[in-house]
Order: sequence, then C-alpha cells, then structure tokens
Amino acid sequence: MRALLAVCLATVTASFYALATSLQALEARRAPEHEALRASLIARLLRRPLWLAGTAAGLAAWPLQAVALSLGSVALVQPALGFGLVVLLVLGVSVLHETVGVREVAGAVLITSAVAILGWAAPSETGSFTTAGTWAVGLTLVVVAPAPYLLRFARRAGGLPTSVAAGLGWAWVGLGTSLLDVAVAERHIVVAVAWGAGIAVASWGALLDEMTSLQTWAATRAIPIAFGLEMLVPAAVSPFLTHRQPPHPVPFALALALACVGAGVLGSSRAVARAAAPLTGP
Repeated sequence: MRALLAVCLATVTASFYALATSLQALEARRAPEHEALRASLIARLLRRPLWLAGTAAGLAAWPLQAVALSLGSVALVQPALGFGLVVLLVLGVSVLHETVGVREVAGAVLITSAVAILGWAAPSETGSFTTAGTWAVGLTLVVVAPAPYLLRFARRAGGLPTSVAAGLGWAWVGLGTSLLDVAVAERHIVVAVAWGAGIAVASWGALLDEMTSLQTWAATRAIPIAFGLEMLVPAAVSPFLTHRQPPHPVPFALALALACVGAGVLGSSRAVARAAAPLTGP
C-alpha cells in the first residue's frame, strides 16, 4: 500500500514538474543566447510571469516528491517521475492538438509498464544509506552545483552538455531529498538543514543547466536526456549506496532499461516537445 501511494504521489509530482517545464521553457527560448549558463538568464526569467508560474509549480512538486520518497524507495519513485512525459503528451494533444502515433503510444506504454514492474521488483523502501553512500551523495551534490559555471568556463554551453548536467543535477537532488527525509525522520535538525542547503544549491545549478539546454537545443533532444537521467540514475545507483538491494535484480534492471527506452521514445515525440517548449522546433 505504501509503494502504491508513493507511485501515486510521484505521478502528481511528475504532473507539476511537467507543467513547470512547459511554462519555464516557453520563456527560456525567448532569452538571448549570450546569457546561456549565466545568472543573468535566471534574473531575466524572474521578471516573466509565465516562468514564475512554472517555478511555483516546480516548488510545489518538490515537497510532494519528498513525501513520496519517504513512503517508497528512490528506485521506485524516481522512475515514476517519467509519467511527466505522459502528462506532456496529454498537454500536446489536448492543448496543441498534436496527433498521437505509434511512437507516442509505445513510449507511454513502456514507461507505464516499467513503473508497474518496478513496483514489484524494486525495494519497497530505500533503506538506510551506507556511510560511503551518504558521503558519495553529499560530495556529488557539491560537484553538480557549480556545473553551469564549469561548463561556461570550458565553453561547453551547447545542448548536449547542459542536458546531461541538468539530468544529473536533478537526479542527485532526488537522492539528496531521500537523505533529507532520513534526517528529518531521525530528528537530526542540523543534518537536515545541511542537506536542505545542499539540495537548494544543486537545484540552482540544475535549473540553470536545464534552462540553457532548452534555450539552445531542440526539446526533442534535450528532454529525453534530462528526463531519462533524472529518472534512472538514482534508481540505478541506489543499490550501491544503501543497505537495501532489489528483491528481484534481473527484472529490476530490465525495468530500468525499459523506462530508459520509453523516455527516449516519448521524449523525442513532437507532441511532447511542443508541450514542453512550444517555440522549439521538432
């Protein structure tokens, strides 16, 4: 029952994140390219009502994600966020009157099937993190946070590097949120505040990466990479970071692969891309 409730909350969370992506990307595409990976890009977007509405949706989604992670394992909740792609598909069809073809149906079925299999094959709860796992998440949060500035220094502000950085950034925000849940449950307030600060800084970096990727690259290419990494990386690494292993490891691995394929298929759909970034070409 807890796992089912976690998936339901993850689905609602995915809907909010999908709405946030759609509204934020619309404004990001209008920003000048010279602001890519710069704080001035966010400063400009903060003056856009649609972008602020999208940000509000994203902020509302995060506590729902935290509750979902407190009820179910990160290996189940994070892949369930792939339902956001299905929500974008619905928006593309109902609002933009895009057509649904074999690709769209196949992608939605693959993601839904993968989450259903994970409901059986994934651990019901994340379990306690190992000491090494806790340090790995904390140190990686420190690494992904300045990613936009490192990419700008390396002159890699293109769509692929920023999409990968955004996906990894949001993936580690999910893992950090899981550890924040643990700290709150154990009433370690100082530790919880530290995790909250790390998540906030990493979220800033991931947001700047994501806005730049949608500003500089077609959504059909940016979305599958960012969504796919956000969905799959936490689930894939969680067995190495925690004391809880998947009860059915082979179906678990196959389900993750299925979700990855589904994200790639559905994320490259014109209907999904137009819903996520209406000014972006297919």
